[in-house]
Amino acid sequence: MDWTALKAAKEADSQQGAAASLSEATPSIRDFSQFVATQKQELSLIPALKRADPDTGQAWPELDIVALAQACDDTEVGAIGVYTEPSLFGTSSDDMRTISERITTPLLALDLVLHDSQIHHARLCGADAILLWAGALDASTLARLMTTARSIHVAPVVMAQTSDELRQALATESFIIGLASPNGNLDLAHISALAAHVPRQKTIISLDELSTPEEADALLGEVDAALVSHSVLDAANVEGSLTELTP
Repeated sequence: MDWTALKAAKEADSQQGAAASLSEATPSIRDFSQFVATQKQELSLIPALKRADPDTGQAWPELDIVALAQACDDTEVGAIGVYTEPSLFGTSSDDMRTISERITTPLLALDLVLHDSQIHHARLCGADAILLWAGALDASTLARLMTTARSIHVAPVVMAQTSDELRQALATESFIIGLASPNGNLDLAHISALAAHVPRQKTIISLDELSTPEEADALLGEVDAALVSHSVLDAANVEGSLTELTP
């Protein structure tokens, strides 16, 4: 995933939504942190749902995203992620809202949060966790957004792509760290090198989508959870596909 491209798409949105009402969001009751934490003993898979992939050009325009989410929910995955920038992924917060009403699994809004109003909007649409990119926010803004998220029981996942960003993420004392490769594709060596500097008690999520059992095996013991997307989007049998990827 090209997080820089997503950041550019969100900068305009965050300014437009800065005046949005913040009063209607109710606290999350689905504990994302608990569901994805495995103490590195297992690898929790997080299906990442979308109708288009801007990196590969693939698209699933006829995909019943809600039915797919329900199928993932039935397999008892740790969480489900929904990309919510429609200009890039063809899925939106409205999709996440509908999915939230049909499943019991915690939901991760796969979007970059730059403003407090985005957190409240995500929660109004059913998100139980949100992404904050350490490389896109100054320290004071990052701290404020984490406080806002926690005030409505939304888990902040602080993302880092580099050693410098990881230091910034760890300085926030965030319980959940998201790791991603700078080139947007899963770089196992890079994820492993970053993970080695994260205290063992913290939960680590690989935000680069894995696609093979070999990649899943390599991440086992390094991280707690990992995104998986195409394997689920293309699967005739969701349970079988997830089982095949589970180490």
